[in-house]
Amino acid sequence: MSGLAHYLEDEGLATVIVALVREHIVKMRPPRALWVPFELGRPFGTPGDGGLQRRVLQASLALLDKTLTAPHLEEFNEEAPIHDDSNWHFPGSLDNSGVLAEAASVMPIWRLARERIGRSTVGISGLPPQSAVEFIARFHDSEPMPNPQGMAPVSRARFAVDDIKAFYLEAAMAEGGQPSARQLHEWFWSGTLAGELLREFQQRARVSADKNLQLIAGSLVPAERTDWFLHGLKSPEQ
Repeated sequence: MSGLAHYLEDEGLATVIVALVREHIVKMRPPRALWVPFELGRPFGTPGDGGLQRRVLQASLALLDKTLTAPHLEEFNEEAPIHDDSNWHFPGSLDNSGVLAEAASVMPIWRLARERIGRSTVGISGLPPQSAVEFIARFHDSEPMPNPQGMAPVSRARFAVDDIKAFYLEAAMAEGGQPSARQLHEWFWSGTLAGELLREFQQRARVSADKNLQLIAGSLVPAERTDWFLHGLKSPEQ
């Protein structure tokens, strides 16, 4: 979207980007951008919170009133409200002897969740859930897991990361409940070996000699779950 903003501005159309990944905006330097501290997929905050969504919209449109001579990035300094479910817990136990064993222990719980919900978003990588975990775990090994035909390795890795997150988070809803996104993310990123695996994979992608891996690094882990963010830095380069 940042690249498209540059194109539209060249054609005389004013643009504003509402951005979730700050480092992308810093690198792409669109003419006007509002960074919001919300989870990926929710650029206007909590679903159903009309007041918050209106304030985000007003803050973004206000950028059009500014006279700018250089790309401008502004921060929306309001967190989305959190409504935790005190009764929610992960409906099972995790095998913590290794990430592949952990994924195997999630599998029967995920199957129950899929039956209860009636659908699943797991599968965009073309790999079964446990294979997606193994693909990422072995990606930087001297003997990585063979990549099936039909998709470049980096593209499959990008989609495998999405499949892993969906696999675990869908399993977390096997017994229902109404946990907040914060609860689910806290459980996944801080309480599972898969979350640790993805953070490590992102760090290696950032410093990889493969430019394609570097390009996807910023979208693998939510900013608030990265080590650089938790240490109070605005970007991983600081």
